[in-house]
Amino acid sequence: AIVMGCVCIVGSLAHYFTTRERVQQESEDNSKIPFLTAVKMLVSCRSWVINMLYIICYGMLNLLVMSTVNYYATYVLGSGAAATPILAAFLVTSVVATLLASPIDRKLGRRKTMIFSAIIHIVGKIWFVLDPYSMGAIYCNGIFVAFSMALAFVCFNTNRNNIADLVEHKNGRRIDSLVSTCDNLASKLAKAGANLLMTGALAAAGFNAELPTQPQGAVDTICALLGWVPMIVACIMLLIVFFHPIEKEMEEMKQKV
Repeated sequence: AIVMGCVCIVGSLAHYFTTRERVQQESEDNSKIPFLTAVKMLVSCRSWVINMLYIICYGMLNLLVMSTVNYYATYVLGSGAAATPILAAFLVTSVVATLLASPIDRKLGRRKTMIFSAIIHIVGKIWFVLDPYSMGAIYCNGIFVAFSMALAFVCFNTNRNNIADLVEHKNGRRIDSLVSTCDNLASKLAKAGANLLMTGALAAAGFNAELPTQPQGAVDTICALLGWVPMIVACIMLLIVFFHPIEKEMEEMKQKV
């Protein structure tokens, strides 16, 4: 907690002292935008709709990964402490992947980077799905998933900035805060839905936190929630990305400016 707190403080200070305003408003109109008008502005932007679906999938994956690992360590590996090195590998990989995200994005392009991220997630699940009791499989799963999700996080946040530009170009008004608010709401609702899925599935499988050893159905459910369920969500993300028009719409906007 102390290490992560220091990282957050240093990161915040670095952003504060190095970031410069890049946005030049196209319009000086600061009048209040009616709610329904603002919603219409967002819905009419196809990139925002696709990015919202992508964020919902990301939120579900994030909840499943971070929550299920503790159940897996405790009831499959037999020790809650086993989650610590797994999450440590996840964290280190996430930091490295975050640093590499921008160079990869510039090299491949946004859409291809998002496709690459989804494929990595799916590939990283294969060994675990085939052998959920293998220590090698769980570490491979954690490292691949961490790399994938770090790329996805950077991509959809960069898309968010581009979407604000697109909405402003089309409607003459900039609504950065509403774009961010809607995306964050979607992410939280996705996590809530994933949490209901996880707890409901475990309850149906006979999970009982008072038992030192869970019934086989609960163990299998834990493995599924860490394996093939996120794999299916990652496949949906891959399908969504194929329809993401962010690069095309940004190029069209630049040509009109």
